[in-house]
Amino acid sequence: GNHWFQGDGVPVNAARTAGIILTQGSSKTTITGNYIDNCWIELNNEHDANPDFANEFAFGGLTITGNLFLAIDTASWFRFIMVRPFGPGHFIQGLSVTGNSFRTSGANIGRVEDIDSSIASMDFGRFRNIVFEGNTFNGIDQTTFNPVTLEFDQNTVQRDWVLNVGDYLPFRGYSRVVSSVMPDGPIRNASGTWVFGMPFATPRYGAAQNQVRLTWAEPCEGRVRLTARVDVPI
Repeated sequence: GNHWFQGDGVPVNAARTAGIILTQGSSKTTITGNYIDNCWIELNNEHDANPDFANEFAFGGLTITGNLFLAIDTASWFRFIMVRPFGPGHFIQGLSVTGNSFRTSGANIGRVEDIDSSIASMDFGRFRNIVFEGNTFNGIDQTTFNPVTLEFDQNTVQRDWVLNVGDYLPFRGYSRVVSSVMPDGPIRNASGTWVFGMPFATPRYGAAQNQVRLTWAEPCEGRVRLTARVDVPI
């Protein structure tokens, strides 16, 4: 139920700073019902004397729900939620971002969340138990969901369909899990005959491991709705 802000008096596109910094990776914190203005929430491990990951709790233990986030005349790289590891090998386990309103005024930003990898990146292959849903986005170029359900059209007859889900996933992580694939309308082969068999999915596909490949029993075309996750939910 608080209002905190940074940088209201600085010029357009000037640097902003964090409004609250949680300095233990597993923060055991709930941030609820606040007006978070021209600043971001940062989760880091700067107080760890040995910051490399070594059989300890992962980043997480954080619930962000029911907040109003606003940024005015910020640069496109500004983010509302930042994770900043001070050593390699860390991952995210136990993060819930639900029911928030993300909004900008004067200039759009690229997305609402990111990883500051200026010191170290993260192990995307170990993300677990991340929820990112029920939020609203205005003035944000790329929305974020986990799980994400997208509609894909395959307009040429192919046995392998490659679907890109990565931009929608939190922190632009890997497409670790495909939880459902459902045709939307008929799937047809080259002769126009309906195909009733289902494909198998290959997650973590592509160089960035953020695509999904669907492989059918025969070349076909059509439309599917696919649900993917950036994490293993348990």
